[in-house]
Amino acid sequence: MLSVVISFATNEFVATGKEKINRPIVILGLSKIRLNHSNTVGVQVNRVIRDCLWNNSPFDVRVPANRIPTNSSDVVPYAEGNRVREMMNWAEVKVLPLTPCRAKNFGGNYFAADGQGHFSFLISPSKITFPPFSKTVFRPKKGSNETADLICPETHGFNMVAEQAYLHRKDIYLAVACMDLPAKAQAALFLARNGINIYAPCDRMASLLLNYKKLGINATILGSAPIRQTESGAIIGDQPVGIYLDEPIVVEYTNKNDTPDQYCDTPWRYFNRLNQVYGLKLSLIKVYANTGDAGKVVAQAEVAKAQVIGVRVCTDSDYKHVAEWLKKDKKNRAVLLHSAAYEPGIALFKQFPKQTTFGDLDPVIERADSMPLHTDFSSNESNVSYKYEKNSAFPKEEIVSKMNRLLMKSPGFPIPWLVDLVYKSDENLDSSFSAQGNRSFSAK
Repeated sequence: MLSVVISFATNEFVATGKEKINRPIVILGLSKIRLNHSNTVGVQVNRVIRDCLWNNSPFDVRVPANRIPTNSSDVVPYAEGNRVREMMNWAEVKVLPLTPCRAKNFGGNYFAADGQGHFSFLISPSKITFPPFSKTVFRPKKGSNETADLICPETHGFNMVAEQAYLHRKDIYLAVACMDLPAKAQAALFLARNGINIYAPCDRMASLLLNYKKLGINATILGSAPIRQTESGAIIGDQPVGIYLDEPIVVEYTNKNDTPDQYCDTPWRYFNRLNQVYGLKLSLIKVYANTGDAGKVVAQAEVAKAQVIGVRVCTDSDYKHVAEWLKKDKKNRAVLLHSAAYEPGIALFKQFPKQTTFGDLDPVIERADSMPLHTDFSSNESNVSYKYEKNSAFPKEEIVSKMNRLLMKSPGFPIPWLVDLVYKSDENLDSSFSAQGNRSFSAK
């Protein structure tokens, strides 16, 4: 049996040292990325270098998109920016804005360049053709050799930073951007395969990359993990919590895909995929809750006598209810998804380091059959707590808006390709290029 150094609460004990695990368990939060003064971190422009939504501020569009911060006060003081500030203050990392994004129109949809001569990654209209982002883009000069249709300085998401990150892959150690759409997860995987570590405080779609290490990737991909100071700099992640496979888990979800509440489906996405990929047969209890409703998740946990919850913590109300529940019993544990971008979420990570963790994409599973049992999306009939939509990465009821339908698929990179890529080797992938020059893949 595996012996690991962990610090986590379980139903029977609180372990603080080297423990031999004799009961089937999944350990989340062992993944980590270390940072020191020698590292350069590539970042998206939006919410780090400046924010085109924050008018009449020291970080509005008057700030050059390619401004290199000389100290942490030059970085946007919230969301991804606050996490980058911590990296600068604690590890003295250098920061490189990953801009611009070059985009090309295919059939009415814009795709971002990948640095290899292709326009591979679908861009959300909200970040390119809708204001205020649309006011920051411009067209190349006529007569130039530029093949892109638009140049986008205000990069947002791994899809939009992919080209510059790839071109600077020998210089940057880590890329920081948003991962709340499938195309962003796809781009993050592309960069990781090219040796760049990935950190996504906003990790709604990160669960698509569970078991990414099976591809032989040496880089680390982290979702909404906390950062803490160390003697040599800083570390992202490395906050393990154990969950026995027979424990019930109360998990937040929502179906509000057209509002900011949509990110509250991140916990369900993660635990649903965790079950699918590794065949864990975890007993998941779904609770409908939106921004500020974490108290509903806690209330259901108390009714069900569950000591593990999967929740998004965004507001002070979310923080209050989860913190009170964690204080009640050291055996209570919270997996925080899409929470590290918000200070209430970070506060929970820091206040309860032995009871909180993140959605680890490379979990440690200790049982007789530790390898993933399957990688398809067929129903898990033995799990009566919920039912999968057969052969679908995204349950149909979760894809209700026209925009989400657009962003869940594209002519060049349908979501089934992304799922197949995670689990198929290069030898089983056939890369081809469409007549339009748009890169496309099909799994044999």
